[in-house]
Amino acid sequence: MITNTPLEPMALVLVEQPFDDPNCLYQIKWDGVRMVTYLDESGLLLFNRKQRERTANYPELQEIKTAMKARSAILDGEIVALGEGGKPDFSNILKRDLALRSDKIASLVRKIPIYYLVFDLLYLDGRWLIDLPLTARQERLEDALRPTAHVQLVANHSSGVQLFNLMREQGMEGIVIKEKAGSYHIGERHPTWKKVKNFRTLFAVVGGVSLRGGQVNSLLLGLYQEGRLHYIGKAGSGLTGDQLRALTAFVGQLPRQPHPFASLPQLTAGTRYDQIAYLPPQLVVEVQFLEWTSDLTLRAPSVRGFRERDPRSCIF
Repeated sequence: MITNTPLEPMALVLVEQPFDDPNCLYQIKWDGVRMVTYLDESGLLLFNRKQRERTANYPELQEIKTAMKARSAILDGEIVALGEGGKPDFSNILKRDLALRSDKIASLVRKIPIYYLVFDLLYLDGRWLIDLPLTARQERLEDALRPTAHVQLVANHSSGVQLFNLMREQGMEGIVIKEKAGSYHIGERHPTWKKVKNFRTLFAVVGGVSLRGGQVNSLLLGLYQEGRLHYIGKAGSGLTGDQLRALTAFVGQLPRQPHPFASLPQLTAGTRYDQIAYLPPQLVVEVQFLEWTSDLTLRAPSVRGFRERDPRSCIF
């Protein structure tokens, strides 16, 4: 294979606002799984952002071998699966990416079609292209890759502001901003590539906390529906050290509380119920998040602060 060690793909710098610059191009930020493809005479391999092989999970992408007009190549892109309304569904792509058994993979191939959206070409027929300007790499990519049913080229747009507004209207994740003259920085988070995310906000009730070593490290959040508090996920990002210490002291003074949720929260791997302390549903926080998952929990939640608000006003 081209390389014995899979490379770590280039990462993006988060910025708060979209902008327009004639020296940049703009792309949709697809909500999927980052994937680097290696192709040479020995075959085709797929590795995700964490450099874990995923070749067997996406057998339909073997068609890249005939779609590429090259003996060897390294491609960078995003694999997405669509959900309702034809929008990317992150929970669907996770099912594909985390499947282990061959029979399960075969079943998911039939149930959850995927698309590999290619946006960069790092290596072509014995030559590294990473030091070339982005526009030059894209020209070579367009010449070398013939789109197929499962493999497409990511489109460029001329206005970041217009594209971001469209993504916000459509409830999509956001946009990517790339400098036309920028080179590819393997394993780096480099400002020649930027991302603007379409975050949303809501007010949620704190129904409990998770603890690590006796210290609060995240909040268990809920919203009311028909008078019952439903669990919508936990958030630790955004909490300050002072807030965590104050919450730890507050929890330490409370007698043991019954859980206030309509049903026991579905906890993430590694969290036990004996590491949870439930609270009376009185505290309200403002939460920033990326989107709702299919099981009605928040994806990428971050606490923006505690708010004086009636908990009963926090509803779906």
